[in-house]
Amino acid sequence: MKCKEQSRLIAALYTRLSDDDEKDGTSVSIETQEKILTDFCKQHNICIYDVYIDDGFTGTNFNRPDFKRMMEDVNVKRVNVVIVKDLSRFGRNYLQVGFYISDIFPQMNVRFIAIGDDVDTARGDTDYDLMLPIKNVFNEYFPADCSRKIKQAFITKAMNGEYIGSFAVYGLLKTQEDKHILEINPEVSPNVIWIFEMAAYQGYGYNKIATVLKEHKILTPAAYRAQMLKRPYDKDPYDWNLTSVYKILNDKTYLGYLISGKRRKASFKSKRIIRNAEEDCIVLPGVIPQLITQQLWDDAHAKLDSRKREGTSGFHNIFAGLIKCDKCGHALGIANASDRKNYYVCNTYKKKGPEVCSSHYIMYHELYDAILQDINSVLAMVRDNREAFIERVLHKVSCESDSEDARIENEIAMLEAKIAELDRKFERLYDDRFNGMLSDRKFQELSAKCEAEQDEARERRAALVKKQNSSQATAYSTEQFIAMAEKMETITELDDEILNRLIQSVIVGDRIKGGGVTEQHIRINYKFIGEIA
Repeated sequence: MKCKEQSRLIAALYTRLSDDDEKDGTSVSIETQEKILTDFCKQHNICIYDVYIDDGFTGTNFNRPDFKRMMEDVNVKRVNVVIVKDLSRFGRNYLQVGFYISDIFPQMNVRFIAIGDDVDTARGDTDYDLMLPIKNVFNEYFPADCSRKIKQAFITKAMNGEYIGSFAVYGLLKTQEDKHILEINPEVSPNVIWIFEMAAYQGYGYNKIATVLKEHKILTPAAYRAQMLKRPYDKDPYDWNLTSVYKILNDKTYLGYLISGKRRKASFKSKRIIRNAEEDCIVLPGVIPQLITQQLWDDAHAKLDSRKREGTSGFHNIFAGLIKCDKCGHALGIANASDRKNYYVCNTYKKKGPEVCSSHYIMYHELYDAILQDINSVLAMVRDNREAFIERVLHKVSCESDSEDARIENEIAMLEAKIAELDRKFERLYDDRFNGMLSDRKFQELSAKCEAEQDEARERRAALVKKQNSSQATAYSTEQFIAMAEKMETITELDDEILNRLIQSVIVGDRIKGGGVTEQHIRINYKFIGEIA
């Protein structure tokens, strides 16, 4: 304490400075603030109990360490006057600043002085000082305006394709030349691909993938970042969990999308972070390097969506999510009976009965043998004559797609004509309403119907255009399948990885009996190339 206890006024000198204060151009350094306050106390014979300094803390809230320490001293009557250079040093939240000046300090019999704003509660005129709330509002305006400008600058950068995150996502890194540009990180990007492949081709779920990564001593993203920044890391560096794996498997950044604005603050006054919905984010495709293929993403998510838990019998269903009914399109599920083990039936048939779909019954071992034989036959074709296989696939796709392409082009033209006609119809409706031939209510009803039809036509056109574009990538897809098939020898046993790498779906027909013979048609659609006839 810097004065005698018997002095009448014992002051807490409060100083504060933050980045926002420096940007508004009205603030001075901590040292200068302290000198102004000290000189004021000398001139007015006020004793100084202590100087309280919050350097680097925003004024938009009162969660500041030295402010709290000062209020503790106020509460226990160590000080009876609080002095600041101006109101903005005390705080930039006009409601809370006003509450302290008008309610809290008077109730505690504490005098408040803001030198630069000529505020002194000892005069008793603060309740009638119309400028006081206005000054507080203006003090709050500066950080609000600063926050708005910073947010707008970030949005502009994001819309221009610049990466604005503090850290690159796991598997990527910021380039040395420009921190707003990302490149593939050769050190850990293979881990990201491995995670997707475990989901897509081995049928592993989030927890199982986390366990494998732990066993192989792979650093978690947080531990790897700490290592890169040469910072200490006091947690288990290999403690992968469901959440960390889930984040990677659901991050479209790995498909080459630049995604900005995933999170935002509740307000410039609050530290609470809110996660934005995907439609509220800024998403730009093809801006950053694509780490995984769309096919691998689709395979991983299809497998994750269709994963089924193993039964109590311990039977592992390697065909889970692959087998479909040729009639209703739904999956075939594994079943057991007292006299038959491990057979498949249509899930629609199981749930809704024979009125909706037939059973499509097939034994597990029959399906297993048919698929194993077909896969080995296709692999043999690739090994024996690579060029002939490519020609065969392209010819098949060409025969199938020529008529389909013509049909798609026809339908697109019809949809475009319909959209144009609906535009003209809306114009006629508007003219009728303008000329008084149609009531407002009827206009709204008919225009809404017209708009709904137009939206439906546009959605259908977009889907057809996408399908048209995808059919043009057949040659590249065939090369991808061949590159995958050439890595495989003759297969003696099927497992999850082989099936999920090679096969898109298996379409099972119903059992047909005739002439003492039972027939069942099975169509196997391979990844990238479809069915090999």
